[in-house]
Amino acid sequence: MQTNNRLSRRHFLQAVGVAAGTSALAACVPAAPAATTANSSAAATGTATRGVLRMSHTLEWNGKESLAPMSPVRFFPPVSLLYNRLVRHSSEGRPEPDLAESWEADETAQIWTFNLRQGVQFHDGKPLTAKDVVYTLQYVVDPELGSPGASVLEIIDSTAFETPDEYTVVFKLKQPHADFPLLLLHYSCYIIPEGSRETIHTTGIGTGPFKLETLNVEGKTVLAANDDYWEGAPGLAKIEVLPIADAEARTAALLADQIDMDDISYSAVDLVRRNENYVINSIPAGGWNVLVMRTDTAPFDDLRVRQAMKLVVDRAVMLQTALQDFGAIAADQPVWPGDQYHLSIDRRRDVEQAKALLVEAGYADGLEVTLFTSTISEGMIEMAIAYKEMAAEAGINVEIKQTPAEGYWNEVWMTEAFCSSSWGERQADQVLNEVYRSGASWNETYWSNPTFDQLLDDARKELDFEKRKALYQQAQQLLSDEGGAIIPAFAYSVSAAHKRVQGVDMRFIRWNQVTITA
Repeated sequence: MQTNNRLSRRHFLQAVGVAAGTSALAACVPAAPAATTANSSAAATGTATRGVLRMSHTLEWNGKESLAPMSPVRFFPPVSLLYNRLVRHSSEGRPEPDLAESWEADETAQIWTFNLRQGVQFHDGKPLTAKDVVYTLQYVVDPELGSPGASVLEIIDSTAFETPDEYTVVFKLKQPHADFPLLLLHYSCYIIPEGSRETIHTTGIGTGPFKLETLNVEGKTVLAANDDYWEGAPGLAKIEVLPIADAEARTAALLADQIDMDDISYSAVDLVRRNENYVINSIPAGGWNVLVMRTDTAPFDDLRVRQAMKLVVDRAVMLQTALQDFGAIAADQPVWPGDQYHLSIDRRRDVEQAKALLVEAGYADGLEVTLFTSTISEGMIEMAIAYKEMAAEAGINVEIKQTPAEGYWNEVWMTEAFCSSSWGERQADQVLNEVYRSGASWNETYWSNPTFDQLLDDARKELDFEKRKALYQQAQQLLSDEGGAIIPAFAYSVSAAHKRVQGVDMRFIRWNQVTITA
């Protein structure tokens, strides 16, 4: 799931998290003044106006998208524009103040106190208070909702919040967590008003820089500037969000001047670069495409089969073929090299060992599998084709079944036994808990390993950084060796914007700072 502008389920603005460079245990200080919004990659032309910016979304939930940030079918682009979290990403990817001005932990890292920013209002004029924060987070962990954030925030004792005054929230954790503020970077943690469970799905009332004007998931959704935004009125008058499910169609719409910015496929870089009206931005990032094996379904319930499926991959070739070398080699674990807890694993191709494992598993005559994939995310099709060719050398016959982009995440993902998936960059604790912990709602491989779960629990409560790092790395090694994810590479962010769009060439976009020049 780039400046990170990826407008899909898993990539949009890296709203779901990134690795912090240092531990979050220390008390937070007020944020530094905002950086300039000028687009340094292209000279501004004309005069900044409060224009209308057009962007796309992938129609990932086939019209069922919700404006509730914690919903399993949340409507990503508007969510990031309508709401704020307690913390946000600094330019270095660390937690910095957003709706919380500061925070601190007790000596055990089990009790955390957050001090809220005063004078912030929701779009309907209601003031933000500690009650809204408690209400939001209790909703996230409500099992009836089935929020993807529940497995990440399960560590919070949701019955033990304290609100000493209107602008102070005290979190009591079930166990110590030295990096707790990192968890609050999760996209489900955008704050909603107290009492809005029944209406927030369509009203989108938040504290963010834009407010809802029109909701039409399958047509045009329009967001208008919130001129009373606590951080200053936005530089845009409106943002229009249009449904374009197919990746190639989104690039075509960009070059046809039907949208103003979007991620682009790696194969489209040269095409876009030839058009002098567009600026391309590529930065190291931790998103990834993955081939998902359901570990609860034959033949992938056999560890030997899963290991054989991984061993056939030539990762350097896959990086070049699927990502045009816009990335870094991975070894079937999702914590990218920019994360402080990343474990470097050297997994080399070994076709003969793969064959031997298949023989042990009872597939001496070869293995037949069907791989479901789609054009919904850049590089998916190329990765599937490359994998088919690599796997054939070990006697694994891969039938590729390409399905429509519309509804892919509803109808194929987490349903079929072997399918393509894609994710945006997440910090280590979040991704390991959200995507691979036993029973997590987005555990796409259906992997369940008590040892892995215990390593995550132990890491969270370990206050010594080096010991905590060792535990997270043990978890990554176990996942890489035994899990059901084939992750050959981490994808760099590649996006393009019309040169009239200014203020987006940063790792984490501040939407109230984006402008359009005439």
